[in-house]
Amino acid sequence: MEDFFRKRTLTIYWIVLVVHCVFMYFELPYIAVTKPMFVPLLLLHILLNDHNIGSPAGKFVFYIGLMLSFLGDVLLIVITDTFFLGGMIVFLFVNLFYSYSFFSLTSFRIPRVLPVLGTAITLYFIADFLFRFLGDELGSYKLPAIAYVMAISLTVLTAVNVAGVEKYRTVALNYLIPGAIIFVIEHIIVALNKFHLGRSNNLYIAGIVTYCWTQYLFVKGVLKAYL
Repeated sequence: MEDFFRKRTLTIYWIVLVVHCVFMYFELPYIAVTKPMFVPLLLLHILLNDHNIGSPAGKFVFYIGLMLSFLGDVLLIVITDTFFLGGMIVFLFVNLFYSYSFFSLTSFRIPRVLPVLGTAITLYFIADFLFRFLGDELGSYKLPAIAYVMAISLTVLTAVNVAGVEKYRTVALNYLIPGAIIFVIEHIIVALNKFHLGRSNNLYIAGIVTYCWTQYLFVKGVLKAYL
């Protein structure tokens, strides 16, 4: 039975995502059942493939961040202002935990500062454009949004930094960096949908697909880097 789930957990993960998207498209209430299944399936995949979950610390911290994602998913099942702010706070900490995990693989070093610096400048211009575009639509969310942008930027920068080490370069290029980029795209979709486009159902679907894709890439990348 264990071998069965070890081979098929991620397949079940993608099937649940497809079912969830169908529920969202037809605006069925069953999304309250499918959405909380994503992170537990990823955690099950981890449990079946990592026999030393508590060590090293960087890997364990990533797992804590992933578990916090479950709380964020639950809070965002119903999109109200209170739950949305709560979800933002939870995912801010998720990004901090993920950043610590990536940073634990390799700290920032002067010789490989250019890719990180170039990424930071790019992220600054993207964030500046979004804040100018959304303007007053952010309302009371402006300060939380600034804090959140800083947190997710740290995730991206630490992922890019990992590519500077030859040992982890393939993992970073195939999993961590694509995951971080898709994570940014997912948050842009969520921000536009929440503050500008009036909560389009199609954008909700795009947001959940990119979110699940990100979490999958991060989990695969961390397992390959740390095991």
